[in-house]
Amino acid sequence: MCSGKKVCDVLAKLVRMVPDKWLVLMYKRFPFMRLKNWIVYKAQHKFLVAVLGIITNESGQVLLLHHVYRDEPWGMPGGWMELERPELGLQREIWEETGLKVRIDGIARAVYGTEPNRVELIFKGKLIEGTFRPCAEISKICFVRPGEWPKGLPESQRKLLDDVLHNLMHL
Repeated sequence: MCSGKKVCDVLAKLVRMVPDKWLVLMYKRFPFMRLKNWIVYKAQHKFLVAVLGIITNESGQVLLLHHVYRDEPWGMPGGWMELERPELGLQREIWEETGLKVRIDGIARAVYGTEPNRVELIFKGKLIEGTFRPCAEISKICFVRPGEWPKGLPESQRKLLDDVLHNLMHL
């Protein structure tokens, strides 16, 4: 829609300076849909959407991934969404990073986070099939019993896993 990044940035700043009721009035009266949608998009704050999975095997153990680029390397499977349904984004991320196929059974929780501003959608699911294959991001995987988290799993993920699994067991 915009040809130069600097021009787009300047236009976006100008759009954000216009009072909301003026934007609504302009939106209602302006005939060009693509330009109207661009104005609305530029006027809104942005954040990322992450998808994370609490994936279990047939024994009820939880899948964790060893990330090669983190100081605390163990973590839940997941990643940033692309333009896709969240469940498909999580399945895609797990497949790309591990070679494992999973079934997503539903959402367990949504969390707002900062640095960067994001919404994390945490899903529950089951391992279907596959043989682990390492990739540039993930060097190994493990399945652990809930509460027996490995050293190197961030405290925030320990707490999230404990809270969600506790709530799932008491439904």
